[in-house]
Amino acid sequence: MSSRTLFEPANPLGNFEAEQRSRRANRRRLTVFLSVFLLLSLVGLGYVYSRPAVYQATARLNFIPAAGQPAATDPARASEKPYSLRDEVQFLTSRTLLGEVWERLKESSVPPPGISAADPAAFLQAMLSATPLEGTNIVLLRAQGSQPAFLSAFLDHLVAVYRASLAERYKSASAGTLAEVGDEARKLEASVLGKRREVDAFRARHNIVSLEREENQVLAEVKGIGAALNAANDKLVAAEARLGALQEAEVAGQSVARAKDNPTLAALEQQVAGIRADLKEVGRQFTPQYMQIDPRVKSLRAGLADLEQQIVVQHQSSQQNALQEAREEVAGARAASAALRQQLSANQRSVQTFTSHFNEYRALQEELTHIEQLRQKAVERVAGIEAEETARMPKVEVVEAAATPQSPASPWYARDAALVLVGALLAGLLTMGIVELFNRPPRQPATVIVPQAWVPVPVGGHATASLGADPRKPLLEGAQAPALASPRSLPRELAAVELRALLDAADRDLRAAIALLLMGLTRREVVDLRRGDIDRDAGSVRVTGIVERLVALPANILALLTVAETSADERPADAPLLVKGNGPPMAEADLDAALLYAAHDAGLENADEVTPLSLRHTYVAFLVRQGMRFSELVKLVGHLPADTLAAYKLLAPAGPRQPLDRVDLLLPAIRELPHR
Repeated sequence: MSSRTLFEPANPLGNFEAEQRSRRANRRRLTVFLSVFLLLSLVGLGYVYSRPAVYQATARLNFIPAAGQPAATDPARASEKPYSLRDEVQFLTSRTLLGEVWERLKESSVPPPGISAADPAAFLQAMLSATPLEGTNIVLLRAQGSQPAFLSAFLDHLVAVYRASLAERYKSASAGTLAEVGDEARKLEASVLGKRREVDAFRARHNIVSLEREENQVLAEVKGIGAALNAANDKLVAAEARLGALQEAEVAGQSVARAKDNPTLAALEQQVAGIRADLKEVGRQFTPQYMQIDPRVKSLRAGLADLEQQIVVQHQSSQQNALQEAREEVAGARAASAALRQQLSANQRSVQTFTSHFNEYRALQEELTHIEQLRQKAVERVAGIEAEETARMPKVEVVEAAATPQSPASPWYARDAALVLVGALLAGLLTMGIVELFNRPPRQPATVIVPQAWVPVPVGGHATASLGADPRKPLLEGAQAPALASPRSLPRELAAVELRALLDAADRDLRAAIALLLMGLTRREVVDLRRGDIDRDAGSVRVTGIVERLVALPANILALLTVAETSADERPADAPLLVKGNGPPMAEADLDAALLYAAHDAGLENADEVTPLSLRHTYVAFLVRQGMRFSELVKLVGHLPADTLAAYKLLAPAGPRQPLDRVDLLLPAIRELPHR
């Protein structure tokens, strides 16, 4: 008998009729909703996509007014009308201008078929709109129609025709003044050409390169000779100074030769340094008396004296060579300086002649420059007269050229289709709700549950023992007792039949471990037990976990542990209590694996859920369902986290908690375990 049969009436026919009514109601709702939704969707989408697409091309023009306005004192321009952006916009959309645009469109074969040939300007005028943007001189042109390629071509031709018309309207001829100024400019141009030929001939005749004096050959040669003379004088002064320094060093008896400048002298000094280092090393090893008689030392000292003499001779030779080189350098510098002075004196007359010709060339060049300036002013007057009317004309810049539209501007098919679908969905739901409002099922009468005298009645989600029952009798006893559901946060709880099958499938060592787990020990506490923890006289085991405690053992469990302890050779008291079949101590992983094997051998469903934690939970749930006090429960099974205690509270029956002497501490499967 399941827990459902205890609290719900068994009425298969009523359940079947209720299920059929529910299915019919669901089919009715679906039919109503789909009928309304599909009908409105088809009608709405048909209307949305039946509307023709309207494309729109745009262009932006910037109207830049002229810098100057007509002067009131100028009679030729006094009658001109001031510039107005509004007037330009009106002219831009006028029928006259659009007629010219139509003529251009006909030549380019762009007009779409079906355009009104009788009044094409009116047709184009209906498509076009020009809107000045507030606060700016920018005008936004819009063209709307059903053919996107025609719209962009229409706006491009409109801008081109308007620009040509604007230039024609503001064009003004000043033929007389322009011709007079043009003749003057041409005469000055001829004068400039003649004068330029005269200047070029004079320059070529007198070998004048340019107006820059340094670029002409005669002056450049004189300047080069002067620079060379200055350099020769500087070199002479430096050579005389070096010769004087060498002579003073010779008189003072100082050597001017350096080892780095004379390879021979450097080699001699290096040999002297090596001999001196050898003598110093020998002096560290032997006494002066020994060194006086040592032939090798004598040889080194003789060689050192010879090398020092050679160094002196080499210094004298180097000094004489340096003096000779200094005298030769002074003589050469004096000769070069004298030659440059003589050459500079010979070029003075040619410099004077060239200077006279150069001044004449400069005067001719200034005359040519003056005539060119007059010619330039005349040309500028011509350009000014030509630009005078152009400056009065406003400029039109295309800020944004027209482009062929790729998507229609209206209607918005996607938005309108989404609105239609949302409306159809809401209408379907509303219609379904109205239909269900008139098809509500009648209210069912309440079912009265009559509890049986032998079944625990749930009160507030808990189970209490029936009146007259033995307070020490466990709530779950035997295979016939209904198993109350545990909270989902707790492990699996095994029934009595499952525990018996598991114990029967286990070997002796695993049966002892299972018995300890069903006595409230944790997996770690079981594998950590030692031989000395068993007290046969007191019939208990000492557990050293987070909560150290003594757990009383029944005779059959004590006998089982005693057999497991004495089955092997004599071992010390600190030896592990439980071992595997081949002798090594049992570890936690070994216990998990052996328990899984036994669960599979016993044929238990979901064998992977049978763990040491589920066995310990089975024992704790067995105690909690009897109403055991939690304070005594912790002393018996060890530490339990706060969230676990909260979950176990849901298994406890209502009413006051039972003391330890009124609670059965042994599961039926443990009590029935044989002494083997």
